[in-house]
Amino acid sequence: MFAAHDWPERGTGMMPSVQAHVVRSYGSVRAFEDAHIADELMLPITAIKRDTPNVWLTSFYGFAPEKWGFLGFADETRRQGFLRQTQPGVLVVIYGSGDAPKDELYNVIGIQQCSHQIGSAEQFMHPLAWDVKRVDPDQADRWNYAVRTTRAWRVTPESRMNVRKFAPEATRTGAWQHIGSRGVQLSKAEAENILKLDLQEVDVYGENPILGSSAGSATEILAPSKPGPVSQRSFVTRESEGPKHLYILRLKGDTDAFLGKLANGQIIVKAGFSKSPQTRCDDHNRTIPECAFRWEVLHSGPKYDMKAYPTSEHAKHGERVMQQILSSRPRGRSLGGEFFLAEPTLIQDAWEQGNQSAKEYTK
Repeated sequence: MFAAHDWPERGTGMMPSVQAHVVRSYGSVRAFEDAHIADELMLPITAIKRDTPNVWLTSFYGFAPEKWGFLGFADETRRQGFLRQTQPGVLVVIYGSGDAPKDELYNVIGIQQCSHQIGSAEQFMHPLAWDVKRVDPDQADRWNYAVRTTRAWRVTPESRMNVRKFAPEATRTGAWQHIGSRGVQLSKAEAENILKLDLQEVDVYGENPILGSSAGSATEILAPSKPGPVSQRSFVTRESEGPKHLYILRLKGDTDAFLGKLANGQIIVKAGFSKSPQTRCDDHNRTIPECAFRWEVLHSGPKYDMKAYPTSEHAKHGERVMQQILSSRPRGRSLGGEFFLAEPTLIQDAWEQGNQSAKEYTK
């Protein structure tokens, strides 16, 4: 831990200084504990291989953990029932139902790993997704009792399985009716069907971002992490916990041409948080071909010599405010996820108010 954070003490000087370093880097000992909650979660492969698997099945109208970073229940009774019957690190297999796209309907489309941290749906939702949910009469009062998701994997379209084939016992007559409301625990044989899938790890709202991810077999993707301060897997690297900066990236180039219509002076931006905003910018540029469009850092903590916020929770609070402001019509609107089209003055407002919110955040 000292090496990962570049704390200078070694040997006998480490223990007396650790608490001061933790408070300075994370804001509090409690924040440090929350930041390392993933260390207490059951490994995915362990959850699958246990004699009584820590694996459940439920249905969603789609799979968007980058917007919905939780597993939702209709009431506290159902939520507490799930918590009593599972252990932290439980895997929840998702299949498409209801209004899911036709090619996802009744197919296994994703897997998410849940902690036992509870809260409201709004607490673990992208602000724009929450705005949609709260005004939709079909969603406003549903799934508001949340259990936090910490990791998620999308099933590749080529390897999706029909849910009846994937989980014949869980979907038998009688059990089927309970899947959507409270979920059903999978048998050992059903849980091991996960290992027949190809997966790609994806971002979860409120969690540290995935820096690089490719599809691979579930056996490889869900393999235990190598030891070290940053979670390392065969196909993915997740940014480590610790101090974070807010940032706003700008897409340079002909915005009218990019949108296919007049932008009227508005520009395309991405708002988020990272340990290294410039690295995030470089990552985005590596994903586009060599062309007339490039991302650049418009605003960031390091650009203005600002001190990093002590935890992801501080930065996430500021990010949420930035994203809410950037979606304020008619001066701005969402282009999906963390991307927005907005007037320069609105972007400046978002940057200033986002940082103010992050500074004022308290646990």
